[in-house]
Amino acid sequence: MQPKKLEQYKYFQPIAWTLCLSFAGFVAMLALELRMTVEQMHQSNISFESRLDRIEEVLGVPN
Repeated sequence: MQPKKLEQYKYFQPIAWTLCLSFAGFVAMLALELRMTVEQMHQSNISFESRLDRIEEVLGVPN
């Protein structure tokens, strides 16, 4: 007698689809957050160099 394959279990498909759709939603939320952050950076009046200097200052990176 061979063991059952994973796909033969009764609840495999609903669980697989739930995981797939959940991951897709997670990736979509990350993409939206990244888009909003990029838009905020474009609207900022502060130059890239001054932003980078500020991040280095906060992190304590020596110049």
